[in-house]
Amino acid sequence: MTDKKKVYVVSNGDFRIPANVEGWPLQKKTLGQVKAALKELGYTAQVLPKYNAKDKHGFLTKQCEGTAAFAKIDPKAPVIVLLNIWAYSHHVCGPLQTHDGPILLLANFDGTYPGLVALLNHSGSLDRLNVKHSRLWSESFGDDPYFMKHLERWLKTGKTTHSMAHMVSDSKLSISKEAEKLGKRLADSIKRERRIMGQLDPGCMGMLNAVMDPAKLGAAGMPIEYLNQSDLLAEMKLVSDEEAQGYLDWLLKKGTTFHWGTNKFTDLVYEQVLTQMKMYAAACRFVARYGLSSIGIPYQYGLVRSVPASDLVEGMLNNTDRPPVRDPESKKIVCPGQPIPHFNEGDIGAGIPQLLMNEIFAAKKMPQETTLHDVRWGREYEGKFVWVFLISGGAPPAHFGGWKNTHVYRQPSGYFPLGGGTCSGVSKPGVITWARCYEAYGEMGMDCGTGEVIDMPEEEVQDRLNKTNPQWPIANVYMPGYGKNQLMAAHMSNHIIMGYGDILQELVALCRNLGIKVRVAGDAAKALKKK
Repeated sequence: MTDKKKVYVVSNGDFRIPANVEGWPLQKKTLGQVKAALKELGYTAQVLPKYNAKDKHGFLTKQCEGTAAFAKIDPKAPVIVLLNIWAYSHHVCGPLQTHDGPILLLANFDGTYPGLVALLNHSGSLDRLNVKHSRLWSESFGDDPYFMKHLERWLKTGKTTHSMAHMVSDSKLSISKEAEKLGKRLADSIKRERRIMGQLDPGCMGMLNAVMDPAKLGAAGMPIEYLNQSDLLAEMKLVSDEEAQGYLDWLLKKGTTFHWGTNKFTDLVYEQVLTQMKMYAAACRFVARYGLSSIGIPYQYGLVRSVPASDLVEGMLNNTDRPPVRDPESKKIVCPGQPIPHFNEGDIGAGIPQLLMNEIFAAKKMPQETTLHDVRWGREYEGKFVWVFLISGGAPPAHFGGWKNTHVYRQPSGYFPLGGGTCSGVSKPGVITWARCYEAYGEMGMDCGTGEVIDMPEEEVQDRLNKTNPQWPIANVYMPGYGKNQLMAAHMSNHIIMGYGDILQELVALCRNLGIKVRVAGDAAKALKKK
């Protein structure tokens, strides 16, 4: 018999043990806050898994541990999945697919670790798997009226929802004739000529929302070429040291700042970067060999045990100004004078808007560079809620003002034991278009809008970096009408894609003509609403 006053609280975590150990103190603190909030509302909490003194944490680290934990849970009991660090969603998604009780995804609104990123990923993954659930977030829990109101509603009814008035269907928007014309022209080209997307080992980070139905993508003119990480390693072995050195020399001549050290376990060293240059060449060779329009390398998990980080490579690919790579088979330069859109972590839902935005930027003769970022955190700044968009290094140097403003740091050893460099900098101020493609409940959609990268004092930027990951590229973004609660309620992924310039109307028109349903968020939607 179900105990109606008992709630199971599950601590989902990372596969990488150092990340779990480092994040456990914050998780332990948050567990205490959640248990206190539940007690105040008359409920008791049972925490799973139990703290493991040997491992020094109490997180689930594998899917088999998740299934074992859920085997102990009443199938109809309410379950809270508590997220404070990056966690692999597939640890719990399988068990949640067969769980009959209410499900709440809950995150601490804190930037120390990617807990908010994990919440948005888990929600997107459950939507992809057609699993109904609720989501909630807080900084102070029991002292947060918004949190307590929604928690009580979920406890009493089994679900809680948030206002979605800020999300507007494209059917209610008025798009200019010029944008419609361009959107149709590009869509006709994509459906006639196709744009092949190269995706390496999708889902290996547990991001099930990064895996989309190839039937739907192919029907929209973007078929997938499934590639293998081991083949990437094999191709890297065919790149000579001399060729790799040439790419590194190119970056140095451009004024890139490498933060070198001597200890490979903690510092950035020459051999790590030379290997990254080989990965860059191998990725370009794949693009030429398979006729790819974009490519996505999911560094974690698999490559992390074999080679240094892919992030510097990703930033290079996403940049127009990059070392020229000659394909050994055709003897031609691969995609000269243009970026090769790279979707970080193999997230195809990011790759689609990156590809489409790249096409629009090229047609309008605008800078073509795009990137994805994690929605990491945010806080008020001069009366505006300004988001911290942060990724592990795949942002293009053009977003920082060029290679001379680009810093290459050694990746944190907890996530990247074999090291390798980032592609890091502070995104320059300017208007952006943002987007994210997703699949939910059997339907493909695109959310999009506009925003502005804010120019901030160095002290504010550094404090935001210090509160997250100071080695990684950052964009401080204000999106009117898509602030803290609006984004957390509606965003369909841990990732958000951005490029400089307002191409929102063209993106809406292009998606329409490809058969992708569109929602526009925030004040950008208000400006386009039909009169």
